[in-house]
Amino acid sequence: MTRLCEFCPGICLTTEEKARKNLSQGKKNISQGKKTLSQGKKNISQGKKNLSQGKKNISQGKKNLSQGKKNLSG
Repeated sequence: MTRLCEFCPGICLTTEEKARKNLSQGKKNISQGKKTLSQGKKNISQGKKNLSQGKKNISQGKKNLSQGKKNLSG
């Protein structure tokens, strides 16, 4: 790997080290961001499943209520 100081002889080593550290930290942040995004997508998917199940439960509850009303009037 070519070192930064080879391209710019006047640059100090600490500047190069800081640049590498910042680059490394940036890569870690991107990786963490991807994990967070993936988890968020999973949470949304689970939320959609829960919403769908809730709608089914409401529908079933309405059917049960309707049947109960018929039983009371009949």
